[in-house]
Amino acid sequence: MGRKTTGDKLEREAVKRYLQQYHAAKQKKRILEERRRTLSAELRGPSTAPAFRATPSAKPVHPDGAGALVFQIADVEERIEAQQAEMARAVQNVMDLIDLLPLGSMERTVVEMRHIDSKTWEQIAKEVYLSRSAVFNYYNTALDRLARNEQSGKLLGDFKARNRGAKK
Repeated sequence: MGRKTTGDKLEREAVKRYLQQYHAAKQKKRILEERRRTLSAELRGPSTAPAFRATPSAKPVHPDGAGALVFQIADVEERIEAQQAEMARAVQNVMDLIDLLPLGSMERTVVEMRHIDSKTWEQIAKEVYLSRSAVFNYYNTALDRLARNEQSGKLLGDFKARNRGAKK
C-alpha cells in the first residue's frame, strides 16, 4: 500500500505544479514590472555620472548612467512582453486541465479560484460559504481526479518534457 500511496502523492504533486504555472508566470511578470519601475525612477532622478573629468580615464567609456538605464528599461520591457505571452500560454494550459473536471462542480470552482483567480484559501472559503478544511477536501479531491484522468496524463507529460528541456 505504501508504494501506491507514494505514487498517488507524486501524481498529485505533478498536477499541483502544473496548475501553479500561471501563478508563477504572473509572479515573474510582477518582478519584471517592479524592475522597470525602479529603473524608470533612477532615470528620472539626478544623474550620478560626473559631468566633467579633468583627466582622461583608463577605463573604457560606457554610456552615461541615463543612457545605460534607457537600454536596461528597453530590455526589461521586452522581457515583460515575452512574459505576457508566457502568462497567456500558462493560463490556457491550466484551463485545459481544469476543463477535465465536471462543469459546475465544487472541485472545479475551488481549483479555478485558486489557480486562475489567485485567491487565498480564506477568500475561497468565504466566497463558497465553506470552512477552510472543506475547501481543502474539495481541492484534494480535484487533484486526485486530475491525477487519475488519462487526458491529464498527456498534459502533464508534455509539461514535464518542456520543463526538462528548459532546465538544460
